[in-house]
Amino acid sequence: MPLENDTEDTPDIRFENDLGEIMRRTGGTFVADGRGLLHAGALRGRRKVARRTATVVTGGVLTLAALGTAGVYVVGGSGGNSASVADAAPTRTHSSAPRDGASRNPVPSDGSGPKEDPTSFMQAHADQMIKLLEISLPVLPKGEFSKQRGTSHMGGPGVANASLVYDDSYGASLVSISARRVDPEDPKVRQSLKCPKATAGSVCEVNALGEKREQSHVGGGTAGVKIWKSTRISADGFLIQAVEYNAPSPTGAPTRNEPPLTPLQLDELAASVEGAFTKYGVMNAEAFSSPRPVQNSWEVFETLSGLVPAGHTAVGQGGGGDEGYVIARDTTTNTKTFLRVRLGHGTPDGGKVVTRDEAGKHAGTVGWTAETVTAKGLRVTVTSYNAEYPHKPPVLSAPPFTKAQLSAIATDEVWQTLK
Repeated sequence: MPLENDTEDTPDIRFENDLGEIMRRTGGTFVADGRGLLHAGALRGRRKVARRTATVVTGGVLTLAALGTAGVYVVGGSGGNSASVADAAPTRTHSSAPRDGASRNPVPSDGSGPKEDPTSFMQAHADQMIKLLEISLPVLPKGEFSKQRGTSHMGGPGVANASLVYDDSYGASLVSISARRVDPEDPKVRQSLKCPKATAGSVCEVNALGEKREQSHVGGGTAGVKIWKSTRISADGFLIQAVEYNAPSPTGAPTRNEPPLTPLQLDELAASVEGAFTKYGVMNAEAFSSPRPVQNSWEVFETLSGLVPAGHTAVGQGGGGDEGYVIARDTTTNTKTFLRVRLGHGTPDGGKVVTRDEAGKHAGTVGWTAETVTAKGLRVTVTSYNAEYPHKPPVLSAPPFTKAQLSAIATDEVWQTLK
């Protein structure tokens, strides 16, 4: 005899039955957003990979520091947490701004442990220093960079530096920059801005801003590789130095008569390094993203082409930034010679024109130069060589244009329209 259910359905039981049926129907019609799930999963995966990569990179940097791999030809000591990168082209730029202006090194929440002095903190990656050097070099004739080297300092006092070999076809030259945190009021630090005792073959001067310029030879004396330096101390506590040689290394043979940058340009390079760091010791992103105001090279050499003295015509031209040149052909003899102009900044000298002789890279090749600084502070330097290029053999016994003609080119008012 079958059992009979003598229990009536109460309102609660009916509600539970209805709810269960609704849930079963809803579950049967549910379709997942596959695209959204895939996107979310990929995003989580990328984040995990990024975290693992960061761990590996950090470990690699520490390993390099422990091994003491290749360094750089930069004057100055080292310290802090450092690692070197040799013959490496910059490939990435790391985030450089600390949150809330604070150090990235953690301090225990209970206040225990050493607290880092924010005025001595410094963080700069080798790639950043190399990139900074490449984009901060004052405008030069188009050339090639090679043997880029840099040293990282991530989280402590010490030196961050970079160097490269610049070759503009006039001779390969080593150029380097360095920066380290210092106490601007420390007497020992201030001593670095004082000129040493004068010696033969060396020049040293300190300007009104306390910036030091030095010109000497490696190892002292009056011969060998030339080394020029620009040194400064910033108010934010950085000791900055820009160094250049007239050779691809301090111990190599000279490849040109003088280093590629003028003393003024070397000062500008040091100033660029100073401006690349914030007072918190990290790199300023604007140093890499903001375009540097440079002269339009087309205007420079095209303007020079229109100033070639009578009897000659421009048959070739080129240049880069604030420098331009033309190949001037004598319309009678067809002899070709090199005529160059360089624009820069200077202190107005009342329209004075200075002339001088320069030696070319090849034996017998010489140049005559006329230079002036306009009332607006524009330095114009014009040089004529007795060869088709400064590094080629001479085709004339002397440059084809007189110093009076070069002075007329330098003082032409047309240059004022380019600044």
